[in-house]
Amino acid sequence: MKLNTRHHQRSGVALLVAITTVAMLTIMVTEITYIARMRLLTASNQRDRVQAYWLAKSGTGIYQLILAANKQIGKNEFIQQFGLGDSLWQMVPSLNTGMMRMLFVSESSSGDLDEEDIETFKSEGTVSEKVAEESRAGGIFSDKNFLDFSGDFSAEISDMESKIDINQLGSEGDNLQDSPTAARMFALMSGEENDQWFLERNLDRWELIGNLKDWVDADTYRSGGLGGQEDSLYANQDPPYLSKNAKFDTTDEIRLVEGWNGELYDKFRDKLTIWSRGKFNLNSFDEEMHRALIRATALSQPSDASLDMCFAGSSDSVLSVWDIASFNTGRDYATFVMNNCGIELDASKITNVTKQSQVFEVVSTGMVGTSSVTITTILDFAGSSTGKVQYIRIE
Repeated sequence: MKLNTRHHQRSGVALLVAITTVAMLTIMVTEITYIARMRLLTASNQRDRVQAYWLAKSGTGIYQLILAANKQIGKNEFIQQFGLGDSLWQMVPSLNTGMMRMLFVSESSSGDLDEEDIETFKSEGTVSEKVAEESRAGGIFSDKNFLDFSGDFSAEISDMESKIDINQLGSEGDNLQDSPTAARMFALMSGEENDQWFLERNLDRWELIGNLKDWVDADTYRSGGLGGQEDSLYANQDPPYLSKNAKFDTTDEIRLVEGWNGELYDKFRDKLTIWSRGKFNLNSFDEEMHRALIRATALSQPSDASLDMCFAGSSDSVLSVWDIASFNTGRDYATFVMNNCGIELDASKITNVTKQSQVFEVVSTGMVGTSSVTITTILDFAGSSTGKVQYIRIE
């Protein structure tokens, strides 16, 4: 009887050891498999991110080529005569591989675009796998073409000399309201809709513009007759900091300025720059910037209704007088506004005008799988045929 009990005890111990061993081996195999999978996914994501980076660089590179060609075209006397020195890049304000694939397939002798492909591209900005595959097909002289890659990129260009350069606030005298840049900023923030927006938030526009000026000017006193020290605005921040008293290095730095760290920055960010060299190109203004300049230089303040009439018919589908106008000087601009809008401007206030833009921002995003990389580049073509990189950010 005792012998049988011992046998059962040994069997139980052996079974327990076997179960424990199997459990430990299962855990180890599961852990090894999990780690191997994570490493594979990490390597795959890293590969996709590298590819996305170079696709984003491709978008930037294409725009560099367009801008370099634009610079050469702008030297042509015939082009200059008609004010078309900046016409090339304006014809391609954005580009993406979806659009390029659609064009390649539609122009190919073997290409076959159906209505569904076209509607999908219009609504989603993407192309079907069939169109993507056809766009990768080679031509007569090669088995591949420049669209033979996985992933996509999308890029946009904007003219820094069509915006308001807030760095100029620090060099336009002590009186804030005599500053041309401050006047244009106030005009940008004006109009019935903006008046209501600032009223609802109890914000003073001149004070907010003065805070920007105080950030870049050399003194330590607040502008706009407010009195007090500039640094007092930031003493209660966590942690506290001082007013910079130097030019902005990035537009995101605007968020550090008192009153500009929230929705105000988001509302006007696209109209502000720090890269224009103090010049601005009237020929690349959008409607909002035209309205701001007219308000800032009009001899008598125009109403919203009169400006609406002035820009009536200016839309994506209608070619208006603004779309075909060309301005070489402030006097050209004042004459045009008087003839077409009946609003008299002080041409002496429209200074620092350039006929050909030199500084551009290119934002290019590369996408592969679930990975994406966005590269923001500031290119300055003043004195450079290929564009000098003034700033670059990779996200």
